[in-house]
Amino acid sequence: MAFTCQLFVILIGFLYNVDAESQNFKSAGKSNLLDVAHNLGATTFLSLVIKTNLTAMLNQTGHVTVFIPSNKAFIDLPEEQKENLKDLSYAKEILLYHLVDGRHDKKSFRNEALYKSKSKMKDGDTFLKVRVNIYHGGEIITVGGSPIVNFDNEASNGIVHTISRVMFWPPRYGSVAQIVNIPITTFMAYGLMDGGLSEQLNKKEPYTLFAPTDLPWEALPNKTMNKLRGNKTAIRRVMENHIVSGTYFTNGLKLNDTLTTMLGEELRVDSIIGINVTVNGSFLGFPDIAATNGVVHITTKIFWPTDFDWEH
Repeated sequence: MAFTCQLFVILIGFLYNVDAESQNFKSAGKSNLLDVAHNLGATTFLSLVIKTNLTAMLNQTGHVTVFIPSNKAFIDLPEEQKENLKDLSYAKEILLYHLVDGRHDKKSFRNEALYKSKSKMKDGDTFLKVRVNIYHGGEIITVGGSPIVNFDNEASNGIVHTISRVMFWPPRYGSVAQIVNIPITTFMAYGLMDGGLSEQLNKKEPYTLFAPTDLPWEALPNKTMNKLRGNKTAIRRVMENHIVSGTYFTNGLKLNDTLTTMLGEELRVDSIIGINVTVNGSFLGFPDIAATNGVVHITTKIFWPTDFDWEH
């Protein structure tokens, strides 16, 4: 019995990193961030906090806002991401992205607001920022594209919000223009440059970019490709029809929502089945890639302007 009691004390101390300050919190009848996470039943999150040695950060006296993924959010992760979380250095960076400096409650949230997280860019010096978006008049509020499902769980050293999806795509790859500089969207990257739009999409203003893979471009007739190569105005118009002002993560969209492109045309949300979203007849094969100034969705089709001249 003595051994059992001793083991229990050790485990509790390990979980909560008990020190003088945390004892003071308890004696004052207050709960710190770890207590609140425990009370919310966030066992998967707490397990990762312990494994990545972040208990001290959540016990500190300074105010921190924590966006805690539900246990189901971790269960719903793609298998590849579940494997990645076994790498504790990677898991730590993901968790740090869910921790934000200061105390931010629901009423303080503003659309497109950016909050400095505890995670850093690849350069190791710049802290990544977490973006909050408000959709449908406040019916849906997301952080990093993940819906917040439980708000304002107060702690003595901060506040906790529960989210329904793990934010496993921090904006480490730069702006929306920089993200498409990958092997599967080379046509889009060159199109933005040729159309004179790359510089604009590197600015701080938020944008949503629908970026077709190279496959639909490669399938075009030579006549169409030659027309585009020789006409920067046409290229720009096609590119503009893939750009929407503002940040629209898929979790903020509803069936039949319309988004107005930079060209002035409308894109319609045709279908939402689970995590599978179709816009203007194009399946979003790789959605919700967070950028420093918005979000990128990789599409399977090109969004042609309605007045595109196919004959000349």
